[in-house]
Amino acid sequence: MAKTILIVILAMIFGRANAQKAKLTANLNFTGNIGKYPIEMKLSLNNYNDSIFGEYYYIKNGYGSKLYLEGTLKDDKMFLKESAYNAKSKKIETTGYFKMAYILQKALAGSWGKKPNRENTLDIKLQCRENLQAFNPLSFDFIMLKTKPDEDSMTENSVGYFTLLSLKINANKNSGWILHDFDKYDLVKDKVELEDVNFDGYLDIKLPVFYPDRIKGDYGYVYFVYDVTRKSFIKNKTLDDLGVVFFDSFKKQIYKYDADGNGNEGKMYYRWQNGKLLLEKAERVYENDTFTHYEEYKIENGRSVKVRDYKKRG
Repeated sequence: MAKTILIVILAMIFGRANAQKAKLTANLNFTGNIGKYPIEMKLSLNNYNDSIFGEYYYIKNGYGSKLYLEGTLKDDKMFLKESAYNAKSKKIETTGYFKMAYILQKALAGSWGKKPNRENTLDIKLQCRENLQAFNPLSFDFIMLKTKPDEDSMTENSVGYFTLLSLKINANKNSGWILHDFDKYDLVKDKVELEDVNFDGYLDIKLPVFYPDRIKGDYGYVYFVYDVTRKSFIKNKTLDDLGVVFFDSFKKQIYKYDADGNGNEGKMYYRWQNGKLLLEKAERVYENDTFTHYEEYKIENGRSVKVRDYKKRG
């Protein structure tokens, strides 16, 4: 910590560092119904324009059957267009429209219809899974203290990227937290993401980092999980090592995918227990193999212990 602070001070003295307010995006989860049909929805809101992107799925169809959303949020009024891939026509097609009110950062209410003229609509009632009234870092200022990459990591591809020295978070115009311990090889731009990564109802920090010289795995995230008891953001090495993962707030699972481009693919399922992220299940398919291979784990004494492996055709 002392070494990091010294580097920050020296960088400021010699004029190499510059402070910039980050662009924030919050990934929020909503649960409820369209008509009588239960759904789960995720929307990405930001603090620099009124654009929204997201996705949702019907519970009966499962997490893998997502429909995609884009639109605007202005004066607490939300308009979204829904689209999906049509396998028959091999095109992305518009499949519906949403008109909703964003109520006190707690709920969405409105209607859905196949056409924008609002005829034959279904009522929508959704509740936000995150407790934004208790803690809403989307309203905070995130100040990134950045500098150009060191000479040993500066390449033609890294132009436009920076090394992050510190991330200062001002809550309600007051200094709240200063985060350090960033790797000089984790290059950044000007954005910070917020998402509830441990499903406790509080938004955590996902900092996008980039490796522009890599052909594969050229981006990832650095994660800081909000500790409600300590009222601080704690860096999570397990998530850092996993990099790009996907968060299922309905099942409270985290998914990690990998693929080599030759037909060898895997999906790992993780779950939180007592503050630890532990492997629960793994699925893998291989090139020229008609079986899907499975591994199942049980959590025992704070560790994942494999209890079964098997395979199924198809």
